[in-house]
Amino acid sequence: MAASAGGWPADAQDNAQLGQRLFDVMSRNNPALPPGRRVNHVKGEVFRGTFTAGPDAAGLSTAPHLQGAAVPMVIRFSDSGGFPAVPDRDEPVHGMAMTFLLPDGSSTDLMCINVPVFVTATPEEFITFNEALQASPPGSASPTAIQRFVAAHPETQRFLALLKPMPQGFGTASYFAIHAYRMTNAAGETHDVRWRIVPEAGELTRRPEDAAASPPNALFEEMHDRLARGPVAFRLQVQVAEPGDRTDNATIAWPDSRRVVDLGQILVTSAVANSAEAEKPLGFLPGKALPGLEPGSDPFFAARAAVYAVAFRNRNP
Repeated sequence: MAASAGGWPADAQDNAQLGQRLFDVMSRNNPALPPGRRVNHVKGEVFRGTFTAGPDAAGLSTAPHLQGAAVPMVIRFSDSGGFPAVPDRDEPVHGMAMTFLLPDGSSTDLMCINVPVFVTATPEEFITFNEALQASPPGSASPTAIQRFVAAHPETQRFLALLKPMPQGFGTASYFAIHAYRMTNAAGETHDVRWRIVPEAGELTRRPEDAAASPPNALFEEMHDRLARGPVAFRLQVQVAEPGDRTDNATIAWPDSRRVVDLGQILVTSAVANSAEAEKPLGFLPGKALPGLEPGSDPFFAARAAVYAVAFRNRNP
């Protein structure tokens, strides 16, 4: 749905090879993964929802979904990694990917994780990071390849330090789009921003002993239980950059003192029937541009467009 609504951009020649390399290295994380499945954030489920912009949204951007009218959404919660049967308790990084379906038939996407920064600053370093993981199977002599990589990369150490305990559920975790975007309002004023999604129920985590005893699909089961009682609500917000804040490096968080603007409410309203089939045509793409909203200067945008195009074609030959 997302891919057909927005369309994949044409692969730039200088990014096509990088996209293939990214896809190949992530595919090697689980060589037994069946064809047609995602190679990262493999375990996930699709839900439906709505977004209604609040009064402050239009002051930052002319994007159509930020003008006040409710728009439908497609939302996928996930565990990161390449293993579809991974227990939720074993994967500390969780995702919330979403498509806002716009009135003119187009769409815009956000792909968020529950960590405010990324693990590497460049796509090439992300390839090396995955290669180091693959070169460090259980029983490897210390220091392993991944231990050496982490020791040499302070940005990866920052990422690991920000990992949180297992949440009570997908609906009690905050999510971050990590890359900087640029918003433009009707007066032509521009701001660099980073998206964040905050649960209205508050951030709730599990005690270590409760996480260890949780069933393999605990987060998904908790979301279904929560939805049985009513919609699951989040606030869609942006953190606004100030001069000097890095907009080209997703491993560097902006100071907490930066202004945060509440843009409105996301409601997750229902699960999608037969999620495994429903997600096959979904192609979330974080670099789509709209009037009043465009990707920033982070080089990961072009790399992600390239690798997602490869991945989408692989799932839908």
